[in-house]
Amino acid sequence: MCRVIAVANQKGGVGKTTTCINLGVALARLGKKVLLVDADPQGQVALGLGFPKKVRVTLKNMLENIIMGLEFDPKEAILKHKEGVEVIPANKLLAGLDVALINVEDREKVLKEYLELLEDDYDYILIDCMPSLGMMVINALYAADSVLIPVQPQYYATDGLTELLKAVKGIKQRYNPKLEIEGILFTMDSRRFNNSKRQKKAVQEAYGTAVRIFERSIPRTEALSETTPEGVSIFAYDICSIGAKSYAELAQEVLHHA
Repeated sequence: MCRVIAVANQKGGVGKTTTCINLGVALARLGKKVLLVDADPQGQVALGLGFPKKVRVTLKNMLENIIMGLEFDPKEAILKHKEGVEVIPANKLLAGLDVALINVEDREKVLKEYLELLEDDYDYILIDCMPSLGMMVINALYAADSVLIPVQPQYYATDGLTELLKAVKGIKQRYNPKLEIEGILFTMDSRRFNNSKRQKKAVQEAYGTAVRIFERSIPRTEALSETTPEGVSIFAYDICSIGAKSYAELAQEVLHHA
């Protein structure tokens, strides 16, 4: 049975795309069939895995087919990566669809209707969400079984978390009763520094009793920042690194949370 996980935080620069890519590859290395869906107009998932910036078919095309009720091949947008994951790319045109969805009937269901055409082929679908609470993010949360929330443990780390958790609760109550919090994941964690420790403690005290917080945090490392221009995951770039170890352990936590 396929699990759909939205990777979301309306705060930018917290490692959503890095987590989507590396968690996806880590799960694939455990023998799981994984699809990465780029629901962010920046299109960083495909770029981060070395695909060209210009691709013929993107998530926008697929969702337009759903909106217009057309017959189409739902696999037409899928790109296959050498590390065992498959990708549905996005580009800046997706931003226009985010606005256009406002006028669509059952607008929150469009992404779910599309992913339902693909779910039988995968164990996990990871959705990389844009840093907002717009219609595409609402679509992602409607389609998801759970939401994974990357948080950088810095000052203002809790900014937006309350708002995001309220949005998740609202979508769970109104649209998607099965939606759960997969967990809060600390990313770009400078573990040795007191400020990082203080901010993690603040998040744990504020949310830890109500929301799962992953035991494994993702460290701030040079190796992780260097993977994007290389177009590979941390496992292909430096499998012996602390970043690779951290994402491998995160995958085990996700796997056993099913």
